[in-house]
Amino acid sequence: MKASLKDTLAGEMLALSLQMYGCRVVQKALETLDDDDLPSLLAEFHQHVLSCIHDQNGNHVMQKCIEVMSVKAKAAHDNGEIQREIFCSGQIQFIIDDVMGNVAGLSCHPYGCRVLQRILEHCADPQKTAALDEISRCHRTLLDDQYGNYVIQHVLQFGRHSDRESILSIVVESGLLSLSRQKFASNVVEKLLKYGTPEQRNAVVREMLKVS
Repeated sequence: MKASLKDTLAGEMLALSLQMYGCRVVQKALETLDDDDLPSLLAEFHQHVLSCIHDQNGNHVMQKCIEVMSVKAKAAHDNGEIQREIFCSGQIQFIIDDVMGNVAGLSCHPYGCRVLQRILEHCADPQKTAALDEISRCHRTLLDDQYGNYVIQHVLQFGRHSDRESILSIVVESGLLSLSRQKFASNVVEKLLKYGTPEQRNAVVREMLKVS
């Protein structure tokens, strides 16, 4: 059954991923096929990552590729299967690479921001670190963007202490009262209170007291 599914999808991954119902078939296949069946199918997305991300159907497939292969890599890590971990995370490195070259633009895109969120949620530490490094270059821009703010919220939840410090400094510098009145930036302030360290939360509270 799985062999038949793989044969049916071979050569059709890109076309199906851009279709409303085809993309659902591809996502289900990614979840059910064996690890060794996936590389040749994933390879069909080489040179097409950005066009898939910008597509209303294809972006779901890119998200699923990241999620499935990262979950497999984590399971291999937990089982002490280092080579399998490297294999699984390596299968989506081409997606990560293409995203890393376009982080600012994708973070402000309705579909691109979702892909960045999946990377922060699921990817192996080296891949997540690369994403956090690139996102850190545009914290200020993304803070009050209608899509970018979701990426910043994920940075606060899944990122490093230094990322939260950077965002906190922007919040303080920009003025808490001003940001809290902005539709999108106010969401970031809320997440900073939720995921920040006690010291970071206290800093936000102190800013609140200044303007109360």
